[in-house]
Amino acid sequence: MKKSLCILPLIINFALCFEEIVISQEEITKNGIKVIPLNQVFNTKGVPFNALIDFDERTSNTQSSSFGIIVVNIYKREGEFVNEGDLICDISSNELSGMFFELTNTQEKLKIASENERKDKSLYKAGVISKREYQLSYLAMNELRLKLNEIKSKLDLLGIDPNFIKNGSQGKYGFPVVAKTSGILSVAPKQSGEKIEAFTPYVRISKVSDNAANNLLGRIKIPIHLSHNIQKGAPVFDDDGNKIGEIETISVVIDKVSNTILATANIRNTNFKVGEMIEVYIDGLLPKGTILIPSSAVIKNGNDYLIFVQSAKGFKPTKIHKVEERDNSFVIDPKGLNNQMKIATGNIISLKGMMDGLGSE
Repeated sequence: MKKSLCILPLIINFALCFEEIVISQEEITKNGIKVIPLNQVFNTKGVPFNALIDFDERTSNTQSSSFGIIVVNIYKREGEFVNEGDLICDISSNELSGMFFELTNTQEKLKIASENERKDKSLYKAGVISKREYQLSYLAMNELRLKLNEIKSKLDLLGIDPNFIKNGSQGKYGFPVVAKTSGILSVAPKQSGEKIEAFTPYVRISKVSDNAANNLLGRIKIPIHLSHNIQKGAPVFDDDGNKIGEIETISVVIDKVSNTILATANIRNTNFKVGEMIEVYIDGLLPKGTILIPSSAVIKNGNDYLIFVQSAKGFKPTKIHKVEERDNSFVIDPKGLNNQMKIATGNIISLKGMMDGLGSE
C-alpha cells in the first residue's frame, strides 16, 4: 500500500509532462501552422458583454405620480414624436380626484382671502385697523396661495394639462396628460385600464438631435471579477469590430442580485433601437501580471488549456493558466513562459493529433 502511494505522484507528474512533437518545417507549412512570438501584439475587440440600448436621461423629461393611477384613454404611443402640449393620455384615481377638489376649493378660498386682504389693506392705510390686523389677513391669503402653488406643482409633475387646471373642470374621460416638451415618446402607457404604480415614471419624452444616435446609451452589467479591468473612456466595439462608443460612467454600487456593477456607454453612429439587447465588446485593461495570446494558439485538452511552444525539433505542448477569455483571445498567466518564446497558431489541431498519437505509444 505504501509503495502504491509513493508511485502515485510519479504517475501524476508523468501525466502532466508532454513529449516534444517532432515535426519538420515542410510539415509545418503543409499543415497550415504558423509561428508567432509569444509577445506579438494583435487586434482584439475585447471582452464580450450584453448592452441594453436606451435613451440618455440627460436629454429626457420624465412624468410620474406619487400615488397609483389608472389609464382611462390613450392618444399617443411609444415611439411617436410629440410636440409640447400634445395630449398623450387620460388618467384617473381617487387621490387625483381629491387633489382636484382641493385645488378648486383652495382657489375659491384664495379669491375670498385676496378680497379680504385688499379691504384690510385699505382700512390699514386709512388708519381704521392696526397693522397686526392687516397682517393676519395677509398671512391667511399668502398661506392659501402657497397651498395652491403646491397643488399645481403636483399636478404639473403628473403632466396634467395646464389649461385643464386653469379652467377648473374635470375632463370627459378623466384628467388629461400632455407632453411637457417636444421629442420622442420613449415611455408611455400601453393600454386603457393599465394601472401605474406610485413613483413609477409612466411618460418619458426624449429630445432628439440632428444625429439621433448621439442620444443613445448602452447599459452594461459587468461581473465584479471583471470590473477592475474596465475603465472610463474604454472603447466599445460591435460584433463586427467597429467602434461604436466609449464607456462614460461606471457605478460603484453592486447589484446584489446579479453580483454586477452597471457601466454606461455612449452609443453613436448606429441603427440600434431603444430597448434592444446587443452584444458589445469592451477593450479593457489586462489584469496585472498577465499577457494576451490569440485563441488560434490555444487548444483544450480535457480540463486543461495548452499552447505549443516552438522547440529545437518542433513544438513542446505546454499547459497554461487561463485568467479570462476575450474575443479571439485568451488572457493568461505567463508563469513558466518568457517573451523570447514562439508559439504555434492556425491549424494546431494537427499538433494535438500528433501529441495524442505520441502519448498512446
